[in-house]
Amino acid sequence: MTVPPCQPAKLALLTEYRANRTALLIYLGTLMHEATNQLTQLHADHPPTRMTERFLSWARARG
Repeated sequence: MTVPPCQPAKLALLTEYRANRTALLIYLGTLMHEATNQLTQLHADHPPTRMTERFLSWARARG
């Protein structure tokens, strides 16, 4: 199952994609979609919540 990255992984991703934040957000959006589908299949009666916050919000440019 796909899970949002932990703090060390977030830092590594921000470093790897520092020149292309759009590509990072596309990558994370793809992972979020995959995780949402997996969680929905496992728990159809409890749809996943806060997925955007967990997968994308931390990676948006600040300022």
